Amino acid sequence: MPSLRTSWLSLAVALVTCEWGCEWGGSSDATGNLSVPDAHAMVDARRQTDASPPDASPPDAKTPSPDAAVSHTHLLLTEVALAPTGAEFIELTNVATAPLDLTHYYLSDNGNYFKLPAGLPAISQGDFIVQFPAGATIAPGGVITIATGTVAAFTTAYGVPPTYSIADATLIATTTSGTPSLTDAGEIVVLFTWDGTSSLVQDVDMLLAGMPTALNGLVSKSGYAQGPSTYATDLDTLANQAATPASGVSTKRIANESGHERQDGTGNGIFGDDETSEAISVTWDTAFTAPTPGHLPPL
Repeated sequence: MPSLRTSWLSLAVALVTCEWGCEWGGSSDATGNLSVPDAHAMVDARRQTDASPPDASPPDAKTPSPDAAVSHTHLLLTEVALAPTGAEFIELTNVATAPLDLTHYYLSDNGNYFKLPAGLPAISQGDFIVQFPAGATIAPGGVITIATGTVAAFTTAYGVPPTYSIADATLIATTTSGTPSLTDAGEIVVLFTWDGTSSLVQDVDMLLAGMPTALNGLVSKSGYAQGPSTYATDLDTLANQAATPASGVSTKRIANESGHERQDGTGNGIFGDDETSEAISVTWDTAFTAPTPGHLPPL
């Protein structure tokens, strides 16, 4: 008769064998003996199971639908009048579906605008970098006009006052040189944002209105190091318009940016867009007409 110790040992082996066999696919043969897979294979399988990463998604997580993708719609330049003096203006439209705080938004007609975080950049006579006042907002679908001249001169020209006037200092003059104005033959117009502390700015929208010379055109910031950061590589394919809007007419946006510029997240703009790559021959008009400040463009 087996000893009590031997009986308990046999029972323990049977229980362990049963556990492994049940969990890892063991089965009984015709004699009732339990067949168990190779122990090394079971250990390897256990390790693989234990090493499998847990599901990172919480139980109630949902896969976002394509409609939930980040929208590239934002504040856009929509109209520019280069002349005559007193009637020059830049128009902006909020094509997003929510109000936008303009506190950290800037407007410039100088290609060196991106150097602002390192100190006031050198700009040409008549050029400007201006900032919207703290707390300024624009409603969804809203349109605002920025006159380079006085409110009085703009109102005389168009019968309505502008939203802001650079000459009357309703925008913050970050830096100006002489009397702010747009060059009649052509000018770069840049809308950008800067939080006041970062070493880089972010482009919002950009236009080479008319046919500016190199002095009034795009300055490449690709790979430009500023403080601890470096600007990404832009395509720098933004081209001059085929003609210049004459005095008494303006150039107007006729299409949104989507599909007409690089929007792969690698640019220097908000959402990583590359504002230097916009095909303005498609998104802006070529048959210039009378200015319509304050009117929503057909985008």
